[in-house]
Amino acid sequence: MLNVRNVIANIYKSDILRFRVAQILFIAAISFGWFIADGYRRGLFLLAILLLNKSQRKISVICHWKGLTGVTGTLLVTLFLWVTLVPLFSGMEPLPDRIEGMARPIEVFLYGVGIMIFAKDKFFEKYLSSFSVASAVFVSVFAFSRRAVLSFSVIRDDWVFGMHAALAGLIIASLLPWLLYAICEKKKTPLRKGFYIIITMVALGAIFVTYYRTIWIAVTVQLLFAIPLSYYCFNANPLNHKRLLVVLILFIAAVVGYSYHTSFIIRDRFDRLMSAGCDFKNFTNNRGEIWKDAMSLISKRKLGGYGWVSYDDFAVIKMHHPHSSYLDAAFHAGIPAGILYGMVFIASFLLALRYILTKTGPASIAYVVFLMLLATAVGGLTEAFFYESREYVVPFWSMTSLLVSPLYLKKEG
Repeated sequence: MLNVRNVIANIYKSDILRFRVAQILFIAAISFGWFIADGYRRGLFLLAILLLNKSQRKISVICHWKGLTGVTGTLLVTLFLWVTLVPLFSGMEPLPDRIEGMARPIEVFLYGVGIMIFAKDKFFEKYLSSFSVASAVFVSVFAFSRRAVLSFSVIRDDWVFGMHAALAGLIIASLLPWLLYAICEKKKTPLRKGFYIIITMVALGAIFVTYYRTIWIAVTVQLLFAIPLSYYCFNANPLNHKRLLVVLILFIAAVVGYSYHTSFIIRDRFDRLMSAGCDFKNFTNNRGEIWKDAMSLISKRKLGGYGWVSYDDFAVIKMHHPHSSYLDAAFHAGIPAGILYGMVFIASFLLALRYILTKTGPASIAYVVFLMLLATAVGGLTEAFFYESREYVVPFWSMTSLLVSPLYLKKEG
């Protein structure tokens, strides 16, 4: 690693040029972090940090956190400190396992620190957008084509990059706003916009064949908010693109119709979805009882939770998690963690919306982060994404941290 750093330093002797290279390396780490192996992502991040001099590593943005920005930043830091330290002292697992459990939140926190160092200017904004759009294209095409090769198998544990279907669906939903942004961006040629429209349909097709109603609902809510936000952010009203709407509706209708008549799984999911208003228990796969069981467990260890133990070791109804991100946070790190987790979403929503409405800072990033948070918040009502794998939590929290980064505060100041 040091040898690579020395080679780059010899090529780019200027501190400013090395900082630009470091920015690109960090952007690559979080933009492609949704699917690359942990070792590659960490290598890019470490190399980016090593290229900086001492003055470039200083973080001064926190002293500018005021008002809603200060509330959001404080909540983020408090949440990370809580889930790092509290399970260490209150966890049910042996001490070595509790120490090992600190690694994931610490890693997430370090990438948040990286955001405060690197997210400072239009250069960062430009390359983050470009890399993230490329990442969205790659993941969408790869996921859909792989499912097509497997004849759209209903097996959920053999998705892209070894992921579970729900996680793969959520990652595509988190990247989907970048495709919507690419469609709305005025600088794009009609040919490129047409390309991104096709990729968006491929992404929605990939989300559909996850066969997860939770992801379907999350993306539906996401798209409902994307329409007015696209108009406000980019003066682009998707309702005016009649051809796009017709093609999109026909594509979705064809995929849904074919799947409904050929797949028992899809037919069952749709029948349950239609029963939402009259049979809650059937619609939620008995989640009401699962949530009651989780709340009973949480009530026994209200303050500190159970640590990073497996949920099904303690649950009466044997599940891998309590089918709620908020209950999952409370189970692992206590009720305060569940409350902090929810408050971070609320504060981040409000902050992103304020940036959009006041046109403060880069509209594209506020737009994307708002829609990404929306998909996770809605999906987290019935699935647990609080303690997901690093492929998801590192890019997700890095993107969320952008809202309190110098990228916006310098615009405000």
